[in-house]
Amino acid sequence: MDYLAPIVASLMWSLNPAVISKYREHIKPVLFTGFRALTALASLIPFALINSHGFPGFTEAGLAVILASALLGPGIGDASYTKAIQLLGGSLAVIISYTYIFVSQFIAAVFLNEPLRLPVVAGSLTAFLGIVLASSNGNGGRFNVKGVAYSVVASISWGLATSMIKVALLYADTLTLTVMRLGFIAVFFIPAGLIVEGGPGKGDSKPLIKASLITGVLGWSIGMLLFIYSINKLGVSATAVATALTPVLSQLTVKLLSREKPTLRTVGGALLISSGIIISLLSP
Repeated sequence: MDYLAPIVASLMWSLNPAVISKYREHIKPVLFTGFRALTALASLIPFALINSHGFPGFTEAGLAVILASALLGPGIGDASYTKAIQLLGGSLAVIISYTYIFVSQFIAAVFLNEPLRLPVVAGSLTAFLGIVLASSNGNGGRFNVKGVAYSVVASISWGLATSMIKVALLYADTLTLTVMRLGFIAVFFIPAGLIVEGGPGKGDSKPLIKASLITGVLGWSIGMLLFIYSINKLGVSATAVATALTPVLSQLTVKLLSREKPTLRTVGGALLISSGIIISLLSP
């Protein structure tokens, strides 16, 4: 179960680029992020009420870490990811954004004093080549700087938040932590979306609800829960590396669900990035 959890999470997350790409014209990123959290929260609350073990060692510092991990990762990170998909398409946005794995490695090396081993460096360079290859054909052959910038913001935000989850698990169990993070996102991002972006436009409500249900329930209630569980059992590095399957799987889901055609360069870039992550696993 421990190693299966991040793999299933990757499968769930591979659906997100396809769904978002399919409904991109009807989605406002900040508001969508809040609605996703709300749908995921609604599906998990019954289980939380039955199975939650409370808040062992809960303090104000713990609350701050949980809040920061929520607003940075699935909050700012996923809102930026959604915007990147709208600008670049699902195939390319997922590739660049998933370099968050290497951001996590960098943070561990600099702030947690973990040695930066040669296989990790080699894997990072291989992944970078994948980004260059895929980006050179982004958005119909145009290099969309704004779209790439949003993907980079997602990568950095996810990398920071992933490291925080390990600390947050000192204050709450896996299910409680998942529910708290979703609650914080819903509370902050729905009002922020209404203020900054406004409400759904005419004809946008149904597509927004569909996209929120699919990506919220599958991607966040199931995917996030399994991701946090895996971090608790396997650690940050092993879990982050395991989610490298998402960029490759998303090439298939994007093609099947949104009819967006991945190019050979995009697929090649995804394979290079995944190869880089596998190389990093060779580190003892």
